[in-house]
Amino acid sequence: MAALFEQNNVFGIETPVQLYAKLVQEFDDACEDPGSGRHAMNFAITAYHLTEWVWKDLLKEDEAKRRELGIGKSIESFKGWIAEKSIWTAQMQDLANGSKHFQAKGLPILRHKVGPLNTAAFNTLAFNEAAMILMVEMGELDGIPHFVPATHLFEVVLRFWRDFLRHHCPYGGIVPAGRTRPSDE
Repeated sequence: MAALFEQNNVFGIETPVQLYAKLVQEFDDACEDPGSGRHAMNFAITAYHLTEWVWKDLLKEDEAKRRELGIGKSIESFKGWIAEKSIWTAQMQDLANGSKHFQAKGLPILRHKVGPLNTAAFNTLAFNEAAMILMVEMGELDGIPHFVPATHLFEVVLRFWRDFLRHHCPYGGIVPAGRTRPSDE
């Protein structure tokens, strides 16, 4: 008698490319609702876990690939390599761990109320409802604080993993695309 249920890794997600597909969907969700802490948290956690999945599935046992990329024998070496290649991708670990422990870690992400009064004060748009958007505090430049929408940070991270999987994944370089196109496509 055939089994009624199949055993799989994690909810049917078995490869880094499948986990990347989940990240793509979370990016789409975050772009469609840029004020959602839930979407931001899901994106950060999945983006960080891609580090672990890529290590285990693609790099841990592939000494030739690690040597080609200049990565040592440990996941910590891989995390260091990521930090050198994409400091923003490296920030996902602090955001994911901070969410797990109910404390902010890493880059400050703030909720900011935006509305048409910012850009359309003298027409009918000014009377529409405002929205919330998550903003990342990037530090100061010339004494002026700088913020960017969290979705901009997420796009950089998405592109890092997309490009990594295209160039270093044994699945033919095909990676999923979502509804929201990255700015370089």
